[in-house]
Amino acid sequence: PVPAPALQVIVGYGKLAGRACFGREAPPGSSCQLPLAYLEAELGLDDDDSGGSPPSLTRSEFNRRINELEFRWPLKPYGLGDKSLSKTAVVNKGAETAYYMDELEGRGMYDRRDPTGPLPTSLRPRLNAELDREG
Repeated sequence: PVPAPALQVIVGYGKLAGRACFGREAPPGSSCQLPLAYLEAELGLDDDDSGGSPPSLTRSEFNRRINELEFRWPLKPYGLGDKSLSKTAVVNKGAETAYYMDELEGRGMYDRRDPTGPLPTSLRPRLNAELDREG
C-alpha cells in the first residue's frame, strides 16, 4: 500500500483534533489534542438513542461528518512532561513546520526572503481556510 501524503494526514488530524491543549486552550486557528469524548461529540456519537448498543456510523456518514468539521493546523507538542506540555498552547508552534512553510510559499502567501512580510503564524487562519475549502 502507498502511504497517505503527509498533508492529507495533517488535514485529517487538524479536522479531528480539538482546541484542548494539555490543560489550556490552543490559540484560534490551531488544534492540539484528540480526546475521545471530544471526538465522539464532534462525530455525533455521544447520543444515547441507540437502545443500549454502541453508536456507529456508516463509512459514508463518517466521511460526511469529517468533511463538515473545521480544519485547524495542529500544534507541535512542547516538551515531554506534564509541566512542559502545558506550554504547548503558549509556544504556539505549528506541527510539521516544513510542510506548513512549503504550503504557505507554494500558495504565494509567504516569502521567507522578505523580512518585512507577515509572520507565518499570522497566516494560519488563511491557510486553514484554503485547506478546508479543498477538503
